[in-house]
Amino acid sequence: MFRNYLKIAWRNLWRRKLFTVINVLGLAVGLTCVAFLVLCVQQMVVKDKFHKNLPNLYLLQTDSDNEKNVFPLLEVMLKDFPQVVNGSRVNHWDAPWISYNDKTISEEISYVDTGFLNVFTYPLKYGNTATALKDKSSIVLSAPVAEKLFGSQNPLGKVVTFADKRRFIVSAVMQPIPANASIQPKVLLWNKNLTDNKDFSPMADWYNCFTSSYVLLRPGADVAAIEKQLKKIVATRFAEGAKDRVMHLLPYREYAKKYGALNFDFYVYGLTCIAVFILLLVAINLVNLNMAVSFTRVQEVAVRKVLGSGRRAILMQFFTEVGLMVCIALLLAWSMAFIMLPVLNEQLNGLQITAAMLYQPSFIGIWLLTGALLTLVAGGYPAAYISALKLANAVKGRLQAAPQKAYLRQGLIIAQFVIAVVFIAGSLIMQQQVRYMKQGDVRFNKEQVLTVKLDLDFMDTAQARSGINHLITQLQQQAAVSNVSTSQCVPGQFWENYNTFVADDNSSKELGMRQTGIDNGFVPTYGIRILQGRNFSADMALDKEAVLINETAMKNLGWISIEGKSIHAKGGKESLRVIGVTDDYHYRSLAGSIEPLIHFFAGKTAMQPSYNYLSISIKPQQAAPVIALLKKAFSQMPAYREFTYSFADEVFNKQYKTIEGILTLIRFFTIVSVLIACAGIFALVALAAQQRTREIGIRKVLGASIVSLVSLLSKDLLKLVGIAILIAAPLAWWAMQRWLQDFAYRITISWWLLVGAGMATLAIALLTVSVQAIKAALMNPVKALKTE
Repeated sequence: MFRNYLKIAWRNLWRRKLFTVINVLGLAVGLTCVAFLVLCVQQMVVKDKFHKNLPNLYLLQTDSDNEKNVFPLLEVMLKDFPQVVNGSRVNHWDAPWISYNDKTISEEISYVDTGFLNVFTYPLKYGNTATALKDKSSIVLSAPVAEKLFGSQNPLGKVVTFADKRRFIVSAVMQPIPANASIQPKVLLWNKNLTDNKDFSPMADWYNCFTSSYVLLRPGADVAAIEKQLKKIVATRFAEGAKDRVMHLLPYREYAKKYGALNFDFYVYGLTCIAVFILLLVAINLVNLNMAVSFTRVQEVAVRKVLGSGRRAILMQFFTEVGLMVCIALLLAWSMAFIMLPVLNEQLNGLQITAAMLYQPSFIGIWLLTGALLTLVAGGYPAAYISALKLANAVKGRLQAAPQKAYLRQGLIIAQFVIAVVFIAGSLIMQQQVRYMKQGDVRFNKEQVLTVKLDLDFMDTAQARSGINHLITQLQQQAAVSNVSTSQCVPGQFWENYNTFVADDNSSKELGMRQTGIDNGFVPTYGIRILQGRNFSADMALDKEAVLINETAMKNLGWISIEGKSIHAKGGKESLRVIGVTDDYHYRSLAGSIEPLIHFFAGKTAMQPSYNYLSISIKPQQAAPVIALLKKAFSQMPAYREFTYSFADEVFNKQYKTIEGILTLIRFFTIVSVLIACAGIFALVALAAQQRTREIGIRKVLGASIVSLVSLLSKDLLKLVGIAILIAAPLAWWAMQRWLQDFAYRITISWWLLVGAGMATLAIALLTVSVQAIKAALMNPVKALKTE
């Protein structure tokens, strides 16, 4: 019996090719979006869940908002805290070049303690967890790094060499790390390699917070009691300037939510809402289209009833047809998701969806459940309505819908277009916000400044230093160059490097400031205004004991003037003269507020230790000779990394990559939502035209114009679209107003954005309706009058 249902279902779908194509493509595109969104949300929800010790794993926080802490603390906890059974610190100090035979790669090193592989769950492909980090010469590689160096062979026991001539023996290779892991180590070395480093040791004190420490507690451990013990450690062991710090234990399951690269709430709740909206659109569209088709089959149902078919058999036939269509769409959507994953992944920063996730039992279960629900909803309503028609009316092909059923269909259309308008308005507002941030006044010159990275890992450091200093001299003599600078950071790439400073006055006010190192050329190169005092001078040796602060720092210190003012680092004794106040230039994205900033002086413009950028202010339309000079100079300085350059606006705007990726996805979802909504009203216009074929023919015979017939068929639907716009506008305003609250510098939502979204929706709907309405109006009235 089911075989017959299936055969008839296929014939019916094939006979109505247009409706079948619209149905299947609308479903497939919508479900592709839903699949991608579900995988994104799933990745966030199950973040780090693969760690076996997750219930008892904690991060040591400083002052409840800093994931870093002092280096020696973990050793004391492992020794003196009986409730702490294991732990590991994770430090990222360098990314050296690693060689094996003729292969050389650069990878970031994660310096960890010997308990790392026991605290976290990173299964090994080769090697033993107990001995993987047994001594300083052991190195543990991730699967991708091992493949780059050794191909498919087992690398255990093989020796790799660093660029600084250090040699390590491969002791283990990790299995591929899940994409939803917060910590994605590439290479592991024992922390002893750091503590024996003369440059690192002075920093590993009880003041500097730079290490991430993770502790594994006994099951049922009293977290409050441990935090109480930590207070005693702070009071007795921390440096004098750090005794006011408060240590907290953060459950590691909450790490991604608080410190992850992505906005957890937006991705989990925002993307879930988008997935639900698109699924609603798909379901509503499927119901509307199937209603349109089923009304053409009233007489077929009547004949079936006359021949003895029961209501159950009729329902089964409709369910089979819808189920077959949904199955085709599910398979097509799954294939489209598989193909489009690389493209969609490019729009996400900090989250990667892999093809293997499409095969996961949990995803397949959700996929099949979605298909079943769509079949039940889209097949059940039309089938139940048609099969319940009175036989006499059905034989004559008469449809008399109850008012409540008409209201239901109208409500579905309104819901579709409410979602479509919200998507359009949201994408327009997001676009305006991104444009505002990219084109806003950043209070420094980003248009005519060329930036060059200097951390290229030169093969001959001495030669490179000499070559770059000579290049700087050449640039300063170029007519096309206004100013030259070397610095630790450039706007848009400032480090998360903070310290607390104390005013050397009666107030002794403390202020946390972001700190960076610059030369005397940085301020003029970037066109930063000096509001008080002066810039650093290469001719004044005492400026190495001076600092520049920004206007926000001055205000937070309660100063009106910097004359005679000085500060010192908390816990330090060296006094630093404040010689100038800079304008509040935006050294980071306009999404965040301007924080207090302090600039240190390392000397005149030259290649300095830890100075990673060369910035060149170029006169308009004269970049070509400068770039040619740079290429020639760097070609004579062999390095592991390739020479690259960017303009300051490109560097600064890289900060908006994540939000631009989200905007691209929202635009795609907007197009999908509009197309699906329009497919729904297209079907309903077709239904109306079919039901009123004789009426249209009579009106044409009596002299009705095409315009009046088009209006007859489309005005009711366009009224529903208008109602949807009125409902959607305040909803879109409310939702986007909440989204904008996360931005320190944001646009005001203009009325024309909401009106524009509504007008765009109305225009698209009018075009969709008109196509089918005009086709019906142009029909030969003779044929129309013969229709029964």
